[in-house]
Amino acid sequence: MHDERTTHPDRRTLLKAMGAGAIAATAPIAGGAVPAAAETGEAATTRAAEATRAAAAPAITPEDLAHLPLVGGREFPIGLWWPPPPLQTTLARYQEIKDAGFTYTHSNNYLWADAYIQKYALGIADQVGLTLVVDDATVRWMRNDFRVSSEGGDFTLTPEQAETKLRQVLDTYRPRSFWEVRDGRLLQNGGTGSGSAGLSREGADWSDYTFAFDVAPRQTGGGGKYAQAGWAFRAQDPANAYVWLLSNSAYTTPAAPGYLTKVLFVNGSPAWVRPVPLTTAVTDGTWYHVETKVAGDTITTSINGTVVDTTTDATYARGRVGFREAGPESALFDNVKVTTADGKVVLTDDFSGNLEAWNPPNAGGSPAFAGLDIYDEPSPDRFETLAHLVRITRELDPNALPYINLLPSNDPNYVRQFVDVVKPVLLSFDRYPLMADGTDDPGYFLNWKIIREEGLRAGLPTWIFIQTGAYGNRRQPTPAELLWQINVSLAYGAKGIQYFTYWTPDPARGEGFQPALITVDGKRTDRYDAAKNINLRWLAPVGRELKPLVSESVTHAHDDPLPAGATAWTPDEVVKSVQGGAVVLGRFVDAERTGTRWLLIANRSHSERCVSQVELDPAAVGNVARFDPRIGTYVDQDRLRLTANLDAGAAVLYRLRPASR
Repeated sequence: MHDERTTHPDRRTLLKAMGAGAIAATAPIAGGAVPAAAETGEAATTRAAEATRAAAAPAITPEDLAHLPLVGGREFPIGLWWPPPPLQTTLARYQEIKDAGFTYTHSNNYLWADAYIQKYALGIADQVGLTLVVDDATVRWMRNDFRVSSEGGDFTLTPEQAETKLRQVLDTYRPRSFWEVRDGRLLQNGGTGSGSAGLSREGADWSDYTFAFDVAPRQTGGGGKYAQAGWAFRAQDPANAYVWLLSNSAYTTPAAPGYLTKVLFVNGSPAWVRPVPLTTAVTDGTWYHVETKVAGDTITTSINGTVVDTTTDATYARGRVGFREAGPESALFDNVKVTTADGKVVLTDDFSGNLEAWNPPNAGGSPAFAGLDIYDEPSPDRFETLAHLVRITRELDPNALPYINLLPSNDPNYVRQFVDVVKPVLLSFDRYPLMADGTDDPGYFLNWKIIREEGLRAGLPTWIFIQTGAYGNRRQPTPAELLWQINVSLAYGAKGIQYFTYWTPDPARGEGFQPALITVDGKRTDRYDAAKNINLRWLAPVGRELKPLVSESVTHAHDDPLPAGATAWTPDEVVKSVQGGAVVLGRFVDAERTGTRWLLIANRSHSERCVSQVELDPAAVGNVARFDPRIGTYVDQDRLRLTANLDAGAAVLYRLRPASR
């Protein structure tokens, strides 16, 4: 999915060379998908080994994947390429994307890798609940115009120089917090000038409770003049709350050894401030146990077991708890416990884990940032540079996705070398199978076979792009052909679906793009409606079921002639017979291998209905349930002979529980 500033062959050249007759099923795809000059055999192996040592990128682990946006979590990633142009980057347009069932967008092409536009788009996306994979100009510069290598040379960045630039890029977009867990304690290190509060996720309806915690104010302020730690309670939001401060700032003359300073914040401003002198000294790094009890209009505060203040105020009757600092102030917090008036503990946190119980205060960037578009369709000569960029991104921010999309290729060495050298976090590729002459790309399933096998070998999720419009020698998909691309991809184990394109590229590109989901002048097409229907009613719910599963097998039944790369179905210990029309059978297991299996039956045809009868072996399968995407649950079936009535391009998912032993 090239744009005009990439250095490899452009899409028009590639598409001209990718006519159906030009694709050899057992060779690299024609037209430069894997350049003829690419190293092969011993030379490629040696070069790959050298690059791997140079980049020293660690392989991804399941724990790493669990923390990555889009890859981790239960929500199935449904993305788009080619978002609305800058003048159409509006709340209404991004709501339109969200309403169509998309979960994220690549922020490329029309947004021109401009950091100001990217940040604006991130802000819009955050408001509607989308995330963005950001296309950044500095990343383009590093990947296109330079090598990253410790070997030196012209137009070469050292890994240290690349790290400096990537840190700057990440700091531009990624959400940063004034909170961090340090050595099993919460550290709030600073806040905005007007103050920054992080609040508990739960508690909007908490009324009478005791908020207990340990706190160590740290010496802060200009020149270290004072130590101060703040906590919030009955908070409506960060701007409307009671905030009490434990401080040694001089509020009276002569100064007391410490103060409990009480502040009522309304719309971000203090409605009143009331310092209470303490006989207990407040000193830098000293731990204090604090309890604030709210009961009706009465607020009682104790420090180290001694009541130091009772206040009566009726401004806020209920709300969350949290912590607050302003400017250069900082403090450590630990051992949080919130107990209701009837003795029920509703929150406890010793900060030995993460901050999932809290909404930490934002110190910059955007929560909508998912990661960086590192490269689109690389050739092997870029792999060493990409390995460095992926490694550095992962080291600087384990929660940022370093996204790379591969060229379409029927050469397994291309994908194997990419995996072994780059150490990516996922395998994404584009292959658009619907040809203008009415045929389908004969190398499509072979490409999927290679991606699937490499993904399983390396433990990586596999993503694919879906053709949404006509261009070059590709035809305009029907709604059934959109669904068909998605379902055969799910059968092959896809863990992410991306649409190319969402907004239609402008005619000035010269690549003959016809209307995609949204026309070049912003009108919805029937494919927008089709994609919305597919995403919301089928892909999102079934994707949630399939995302955590592992692809066990994928076979084609009654598919004659069998496409290149496809495996013909044969009877096995689970499926005894398959009768009727041609189908693709994708079988899955859970990661723990508990014995439960899932079977996706996809219509092999995108133009005709199909009826398929699948008989399961009672020695292996004891219970069958069909997934109903309308209600998101499984419905038990009363027999082991399944009849799948499938519209063109459609599929059905079954859960197969093992027979009792």
